[in-house]
Amino acid sequence: MLITGGEAVVRCLTAHGVDTVFGIPGTHNLSLYEAIRQSGSLRHILTRHEQGAAFMADGYARASGREGVCISTSGPALLNTATSLGTAYCDSSPLLCITSQIPSEGIGKQKGYIHECRDQLACIRPVTTWSARADTPSIIPELIHEAFVRMRSGRPRPVVIEIPSDVLDAHQSVELPSPVPTPRVQPDPKSVLQAVELIRQSRRPVIWAGHGVIISDASEILIRLAEHLDAPVFSTVLGKGAIPEDHPLAAGSALPHPAAQTFLKQYDLVLAVGTRFTQEEADNWTLPLPQLMIHIEIDPEEIGRNYQPSVAVVGDARESMLQIHKLLPDLLPENSGVQHHKVAGLRRQIRDDLQASAPQGVALVDTLESVLPRNSIIVSDLCIGAYWCRRLLNRFEPRTQIYPWGFCTLGFGLPAAIGAQVAQAKQPVVVLSGDGGFLFNCQELATARQYGIPIIVLIFNNQSYEILKIQQQTRYDHPFEVDMVNPDFVMLAESFGAVGRRVTSFTQLKKAIHEALSSNDLTVIDVTVDIPLPLIEPGMRAMCPELKTENSFTSSVEK
Repeated sequence: MLITGGEAVVRCLTAHGVDTVFGIPGTHNLSLYEAIRQSGSLRHILTRHEQGAAFMADGYARASGREGVCISTSGPALLNTATSLGTAYCDSSPLLCITSQIPSEGIGKQKGYIHECRDQLACIRPVTTWSARADTPSIIPELIHEAFVRMRSGRPRPVVIEIPSDVLDAHQSVELPSPVPTPRVQPDPKSVLQAVELIRQSRRPVIWAGHGVIISDASEILIRLAEHLDAPVFSTVLGKGAIPEDHPLAAGSALPHPAAQTFLKQYDLVLAVGTRFTQEEADNWTLPLPQLMIHIEIDPEEIGRNYQPSVAVVGDARESMLQIHKLLPDLLPENSGVQHHKVAGLRRQIRDDLQASAPQGVALVDTLESVLPRNSIIVSDLCIGAYWCRRLLNRFEPRTQIYPWGFCTLGFGLPAAIGAQVAQAKQPVVVLSGDGGFLFNCQELATARQYGIPIIVLIFNNQSYEILKIQQQTRYDHPFEVDMVNPDFVMLAESFGAVGRRVTSFTQLKKAIHEALSSNDLTVIDVTVDIPLPLIEPGMRAMCPELKTENSFTSSVEK
């Protein structure tokens, strides 16, 4: 089949199930855009910045469970995606970036082509798991196939394919093979048997569910296994929604809280599934985990990196838990249902502690829970409001908590929410952003408006980089260069064609969100309510020790 390199890209993406791409055309990728136009098979979302395009692809991937795809032109455009690629890399998100390159004959010669980068693939290798260049149109199907194999095998992470402009333009006979299904990674049967034996010996197991449970669509088997063992289930921030948080065994995501850590000491075995034991989750690696640990993890490099397990089960989370569960048909907890009461007591205790020390933070969580539908998707940027919600706001379904956890990336929220809404048009999508983070990519409101994408954006407006301000005040007794002069966010929203609202109380916030949900309009809500630091976070306690309050949580945990 004689086609251009650009046509080969489009046909291969379509063959792999891609229906939406995010990007901006440029001089070196125009033949690819012409192929998209002619095909009619791909929906293209024109963004206002390449960072926004890659964040949107990431949000699309996290909300849908499918690969997100963005398109970049050469040089500075690709480098603009680096922050987004790094975010996807840290959070195990399958993102494919297809970038153009200057003509083949000029690569590496520094002749002075426009958009020339001395070695653009080298620039993005630290934030990708694989990258390659297509030197001919005929190799494009092979590279795209390899990209999808990489994203679907093992830990999903971003990949980049670079195609010189002359290769995109050139006609060549190209074979388009059908995609090969990628099987799930099966665990070693011996390690499964070892895990089962350890569970049999345990009297009080507890489960810690990470992002790997979400990625592998393992929620159903997680719940069945937890119910079979009568085991409380904690989740990481990225694991929220793996078990509905109104399930009687759902212990929440507040494991860094001292009450939860005291609670954890009652248990003799932890089944950690799809988690890397990162700094924030493991409380600077001081989290007092039970002595016996089964670590289910698809990436063998993560085994023993931070905590040494008693048994390591290397494999897909869903397959591993299914096989473990099948070998436990006769195992029933001695006191089935006992843990329900203990879990409820723990969650009540944490809430009471936070209510006593920071009622405004709890009020924010309560307000959102009272108005948002059960299936709403929360996309966070980095701000104090999001810090409260990432631990305490209940999530009831997988893929309804989207957070830039590992890279902690400002500017993620708005574009990622646009991608999530494109992926899940029937679910409400709400952004939790600070004023500083919102201004990183506020121009993507134009993208949302152009394509009728009705997200709801909450801007927690304290006219500063507040968390940095608090750190400076604590460490040096004064802030420096963290206060901001902001635009009028209501007028800014309206200038983009969005609905703008300003609220000064949680009552007003609830009404504004309700109206936005009812109208299905693109809405920006400027929230000028003071919200304190959530001392549930180990990082917050470490940064601001004088803000700690005396609490009784360690003395009243249910035994």
